Amino acid sequence: MKLTKNYLQSTWNTIIGDKANFSLEARIFHAVTILAVFTASVNMVVNFSIGLILYGFIVIPLLGVLLLGYYLSKHRNKLNLAVAIFAVAFNLLCGATYFSSEGSGSVNLFTFILIIFLLSFLTSKKQFRIWIPLTILHVIVLFLLEYLYPDLVKPLYSSKQNKLIDVAQTWVEVAGMIALITMYIQNNYNDEKELAKSRLVALEEINDTKNKLFSIVAHDLRAPLSSIENYLSILNKVDLTVDEKKTIEQSLLASTRQTSEMLQNILYWSKDQMLGITANLASLNLSETLNPTIILQQTLASEKNITLNYAIAPSISVVADTDMLQLIVRNLLNNAIKFSSPGGEIKLSASLDNDKCLIQISDTGVGISDKDGADIFSIKHKGSYGTNKEKGVGLGLLLAKNYIELQNGEIWYKNNSTLGTTFFISLPSS
Repeated sequence: MKLTKNYLQSTWNTIIGDKANFSLEARIFHAVTILAVFTASVNMVVNFSIGLILYGFIVIPLLGVLLLGYYLSKHRNKLNLAVAIFAVAFNLLCGATYFSSEGSGSVNLFTFILIIFLLSFLTSKKQFRIWIPLTILHVIVLFLLEYLYPDLVKPLYSSKQNKLIDVAQTWVEVAGMIALITMYIQNNYNDEKELAKSRLVALEEINDTKNKLFSIVAHDLRAPLSSIENYLSILNKVDLTVDEKKTIEQSLLASTRQTSEMLQNILYWSKDQMLGITANLASLNLSETLNPTIILQQTLASEKNITLNYAIAPSISVVADTDMLQLIVRNLLNNAIKFSSPGGEIKLSASLDNDKCLIQISDTGVGISDKDGADIFSIKHKGSYGTNKEKGVGLGLLLAKNYIELQNGEIWYKNNSTLGTTFFISLPSS
C-alpha cells in the first residue's frame, strides 16, 4: 500500500513538475490542465449522453488548447504564454456558447467563476491587470446583452432532467477543482511556512555563532597578544631573574598554544560553513596516523602533570580521512587534558569489533553534567574553563561530530562510574 502511494505521488510530481525547476504557479497550472483534461473528457461523454452532440464536439478543440498550454509551460517554460492562451480560449468558448446555452441559466457562469479563480493566482502582476478586468467586463457585457435582448437566449436542454444533469456535473467539477487547488495552495503555504521557520532558527544560530566568534576574537585572541606585549615591555624596564623569565614564558607559551588551537578550530569551522568539506577516505594504519598527534598531546599533558597512556595495536586499520581523524583525536585529547586536574590520567585505546574500530579516550576529569551534555555536540554548547583556567571556544566537539559523520562513523560519550568521562569513536575498519 505504501509503495503504491509513493509511486502515485512520484508520478504526480513528475507530471506537474518538481519544486526545484518549476514555480508554484507553474505547478498549479500543470495540475489544473491535467485535471481540466480529465473533467472536460467526462463533460464530453455527458454531453453526448444527454443529446448535446455539438457541445460534445466543442470539447475536442478545448482539450487541444489545454494540452498545448501544458506543453508550453512544462516543456518550453512559457507559463505566461500558456496562461494567455488559456484565458483567450476559455473566454471565447464561454462567450460564443453563452446565448445558445440558455444564457445566465447555463453552466457557463460556473466556468467563468473558475476562470477568474485560476487567473487570480496564475497570472503575473502585469497579466492580472489585463485578464481579470477583461474577463469580468466580458461577463458584464454578456449580462447586459441578455438584459437588453432577451430573445438572444436560446433553449438548450430537451428536458429539465438533462439540464439538472449538466448543471450538477459542471458544479461538482468546478467546486471540486476549486477545493483541490485551494488545498494544494494551502499545503504549499504550510510547507513554505515551516521552511521559513527552520531558516529563521538556522539564521538565529548563525547570528549567535557570529556574536560568539566576535566575542572570542575581541577578548580571547587579544589577551595573549597583550600578555606578550606586557612581557616585552617588562624586559625593557626591569631586570628579571632566570626563574621569573621562565615562569612568565611558560605562561605565555600555554596561552599562545591555547589561542593557536582555538584559531585552528575556528578556521576549520569557518571553512566548513563557507565551502563545505569532503572527506578523502582511505585505508589508514591507525597507530601510524595518530602517533604524531598523541606524542604532541603527551607533551602537553606532562606539562600539566597528567599521564597520557595509549595502546593501539599496529595491525588496526580504519577507513578515514587523515586530517579529520587527527583533528578529532587532538580535540578530544585537548579536552581531556583541559578538564583533568594535575596528577590525573588519560587513556587512549583502540579495538576491533566485527567491521568497526572503536577508539576510546577516557580521563579522570570533572565529567560532563546532564545540562551540558544535551548540547555538547552542537553550536549551542558554550566553551568553558578548564581546571587551570584554560579557555575554549566550544567548537571542538561540534567539529568532531561533523567530521566523524562525514567518515561514516559515530561519536558518543558517557561519564565514568567514579571520575571523569569516556568518549567513544566508531569508524569502519579496513
